Amino acid sequence: MQTQVDNLLQKRMDRKDFLKHVGIGVALITGVAGVLKLLGKQEQSSTQNAANGAYGAATYGGSRARA
Repeated sequence: MQTQVDNLLQKRMDRKDFLKHVGIGVALITGVAGVLKLLGKQEQSSTQNAANGAYGAATYGGSRARA
């Protein structure tokens, strides 16, 4: 990984290539952070739904008796 970074830093590039590399880097960083954030929200949401007895938290037909 370090050699790849060193090679990239030593490479001569114009403004267009530089912006392309920076754009790809930003997209990768925000993409990974967004996916991790999304996974965290889904896990938290499912545990909250189960605790609150929300729709879809119980088995088919629900676990509560109708009045």
